[in-house]
Amino acid sequence: MKKLFIDSDVLLDLLLDREPFSEDTAILIEKSIESQIKLYTSILSIANMHYIIGRLETKKRADSKINKILKIISIENSGQTVIDKATKSKFTDFEDSIQNFCAVEASHKILITRNTKDYKESELSIFTPKEYLAKIKNE
Repeated sequence: MKKLFIDSDVLLDLLLDREPFSEDTAILIEKSIESQIKLYTSILSIANMHYIIGRLETKKRADSKINKILKIISIENSGQTVIDKATKSKFTDFEDSIQNFCAVEASHKILITRNTKDYKESELSIFTPKEYLAKIKNE
């Protein structure tokens, strides 16, 4: 089974129904439910998503949406090593650097994001949801 590390922007597309992006994320979720892939994210993504949803909607809706997504997606822990690597990296965005090194430390090979240009320093295979779905369709 493939393991995918999902960046918060992709999950927010789904949770906030941001068209046209939410459809591809929904397909990834369906594939996860069908046990074709296993989805992971970081604790930082959960915190960021809760904050954004709470600001755009309400805290109660943020709590509800986060609880739903946690039934589908597993959390990868990150700690001192991830932060140390992030602060020393060439990434221009610190949050993306944390996401990257959290995925690397957890032995992921693939990271799904809509901001692929922000991961040009990554050793991981970086895809948008649409690109990844096209890739596995051809496998």
